[in-house]
Formats: sequence, C-alpha cells, structure tokens
Amino acid sequence: MKTLVAISAAFLDIVVRCSSPDLAPYGAELNNSRFLTKDQYLCVKKQLKNPSIIPGGSVANATVIFAQLSGQAVFGTTIGNDEEGKLWKKSLTDIGIDTKLYTCNHEPTGGCLIFVHPNGQRTMRSYPGTENVADNDLENIPINKNSIVFLEGYGLNSKNKVPIYLKALEKAKNDEGYIVINASDPSCVKGQRDLFVSLLQNTANLIIMNEEEACELVKGDLKTCIAFIRETEKCAVITLGAAGAIAVYDKNIWFCPARDVKVVDTTGAGDGFAGGFLYGLSAGWIIPECLQLGSYMAGEVVSRIGARIDGNLKDIVKNQKYKQLLVRQFENQAIDS
Repeated sequence: MKTLVAISAAFLDIVVRCSSPDLAPYGAELNNSRFLTKDQYLCVKKQLKNPSIIPGGSVANATVIFAQLSGQAVFGTTIGNDEEGKLWKKSLTDIGIDTKLYTCNHEPTGGCLIFVHPNGQRTMRSYPGTENVADNDLENIPINKNSIVFLEGYGLNSKNKVPIYLKALEKAKNDEGYIVINASDPSCVKGQRDLFVSLLQNTANLIIMNEEEACELVKGDLKTCIAFIRETEKCAVITLGAAGAIAVYDKNIWFCPARDVKVVDTTGAGDGFAGGFLYGLSAGWIIPECLQLGSYMAGEVVSRIGARIDGNLKDIVKNQKYKQLLVRQFENQAIDS
C-alpha cells in the first residue's frame, strides 16, 4: 500500500453553547466578519466557559478516516506552542498517524470559535493562527514514489503558505509521488483559479471537488468541467451532495449514489469521502471501488455529529460493506448536472 502524506493546516473547533454570544464588546468588525484578529481571537477564547475543543481541519479529518481504515499516514504542518497544538497532535498520534510538526512560538494553533444558539444556529469566528506562518520543516516529511501527497485548497489560497506548498508539490513531482489536491471551497478556487488550472494541467494527478467548486474551476457548468478534465488527461472526483459522486478519468465517467442514511450532521461529509477514496487508491483499487468506499464513508460521517468517527473502521473494508453501493459507468459521454 502507498503511504498518505498530508500537508495542511492544524485547526480546532472551539464550541460553546450559549443563549446569545455577546460580541458587542469586540466592536462591529467582529460582528460583521467571520475572521478575527489575533488579539480578538485570544481575548474571546479566554472568556469562553467550558468550551468543547474538537481537533479538525479538512485534510486532517480525511487523514484520520484514512488511518482508521488501516492506511499508513504522515501529516506535516505547523502548530502553536499551546495546549490546542498538543491536543491536535494527540488526536492524530493516538490512531497511529506519524506527525512531522514545526512548532511556532509566536502564533497560536488555528481555530474556529463556534457559538451554538438554542435554536441550533451557529455563529462562527475564525483565526488561522499558524496557517499564517511561513516557517516550516518540510525537509523532514518523507515523500517518494510510494507516496500519495495530499494538499488542500485553503493552503493554496494563503499568501504565506503558497510557496511552501508549491515547494512540497515540486518535490513530490520530482520524486514521482502521486499528487492529490482537495479544492476545499469555491472561494479558494475563485481566488486562485489560474493556479488550480496550472497544477491540474502540469502537476497534480487527482483533484477532489464538489459540484460548486468544479463549476467555479471552469466558470461554467458540470459538463464543461468534465470536458476540461478529459483534456488534462488527469483524474477528478466531483461530489454531488445527496445525489452521490462521480469520477472522471480518460474517456470514462463513473457515478456512485449517496448512501440512504438519516442525515444528522453534514459537517465533514467531503472529508469522509476523501479519506475513503484515498484509502482505496493507496491499496491499488480500481477507481469505481474507490468511489464506492468514498461514498460509503461520507454516509458514515453524516449519520452522526461531527466530522470524525470514533473507533476502528477496518471492518468496513474487511467485510466489503461499501459494495452495497452500485457504480454505473458512462463511456464517451458526460452526464447532465
């Protein structure tokens, strides 16, 4: 099996339940923006009473799923010299993920303050923390021809991190690693469209997107994106929410429906999909089977609260539970969005 080498942000959700988050003391800027200054973030966080601190980050969530399925994984990132950084590291090392971390003393580990209202609505305020840090220790991250190198769009949208991630991608390309990019968010694709297109044409082997990100990539519809992917001769996976997911490679399109489960929380559905799909890829499975496992894991995630799943997931692979999802293949044609 190939080793998943993830290079991305360390991030935590800091959740507090409240009748109404009192943001007034922090000014209009805090009320109107999802993003905080460092001082605002640290000030508000300090005043929260008994928050739940949940390790996260999109690529980290996917890597955890990958490891729980029995995949071998390495994670490289920057954390702060704080309790949140230690907790984030522990959430990975406890399930056997090898961490290659650079510790920064002048920035906190990134986080999102989440105020949960009685009606279930959430107010979120984020600070990227160490994602702002240009320092790194990438030379200690093992990348070779047996690696699947996994990066996310958020990092490619960060001015400080872009040079670091591009350096990692160049190393991966030179060492014949298999390169995967997760688009992460339509805003990331919109902000760095030329970079995404260049990476897909020249560097990456696979891109994982949702339908909105795929349309943003080509400034068109799903059929236009499929045609573009075929021109690059690369592989793309496009998730379609409750409709399922498709994979595009060469002249083939495969469609896999979503699982019929009771949806409790859609947080991390795409992360679960990526973790499952990449596990299959690392094991040398054919693309339709990777698609099945990705869709199955997305269903596991949305059927519970949070983006991560407690416990061992090896039985899903051992008992081939994912094969309950039937994949359809289309040849030499696109499907309607």
